[in-house]
Amino acid sequence: MLRISADRLTPALGAELSGVDLSQPLTGDPGQSLADALYDALIEHQVIVVRDADLSPASHAALGATFGELGARHHRYVTHPESDDVVVLEWKDDDTPDAAEWHSDMTYRREPPFASILKAVVVPPSGGDTLFASMYSVYDALDPGLQRDLSELEAAHDMGAFRTPSYREGGIDGLEKALIDAGSAVHPIVDHHPVTGRPYINVSESFTSFVIGLSAPEGNRLLTMLFDLINRPDHHVRIRWQPNTLAMWDNRATQHYAVADYLPHRRVMHRVAVSTDRRAS
Repeated sequence: MLRISADRLTPALGAELSGVDLSQPLTGDPGQSLADALYDALIEHQVIVVRDADLSPASHAALGATFGELGARHHRYVTHPESDDVVVLEWKDDDTPDAAEWHSDMTYRREPPFASILKAVVVPPSGGDTLFASMYSVYDALDPGLQRDLSELEAAHDMGAFRTPSYREGGIDGLEKALIDAGSAVHPIVDHHPVTGRPYINVSESFTSFVIGLSAPEGNRLLTMLFDLINRPDHHVRIRWQPNTLAMWDNRATQHYAVADYLPHRRVMHRVAVSTDRRAS
């Protein structure tokens, strides 16, 4: 009998799990497996945290594969030499971390990854926390009339500030190629979670470029209002990392912000992206 408990971290989202031993088999009888229990906790809490998860890259990828197909790799990040499914995120010295802004991963793709699983490998003496925001909570905070108006709008998403290294490395040709390789997408501003059916806000300051059907000034004012709301702490949880802390989040209705306050100290994280939700298909 699985005995996993979840300590809710904030009213908006997030739970730290206890009783989780990731060295044990992940699959088993339907409804009783560790993977099923983790999935249920993820759907309920949006972000789940497990401490002391000493996973090898192969075990990390295997954990992700129990939830769905892997392979939504980032167009710029490097992968681990032991597994192409594990992205290595390393920042130190005078690097410029690129995740210190609110975003859901890869929404410039027509089908962004369903979830990400991030493991802390090297953490700075202090700082380097990650904040998560519930897009359910942001939607619920809107006036009902504005909810209805937003439900009729769509917004375009592209690679955002990743244009900068592409241009510096390859000029206009490099920038145009990167935009094609990364892709672009249009998503409803109010989307609906495929499992819970709950509405959530689907725009981010990182990747949402304009609102379809509105002029640039009108769309910018609307997006700025939503970005300001996303930035309110009422909708957040803050995760403080330790070596072998593992966090999994539902990328469909959350955003995250990696605080870049630790340089010149080193921070190394391993991430596995899960493209599809096997249990929702």
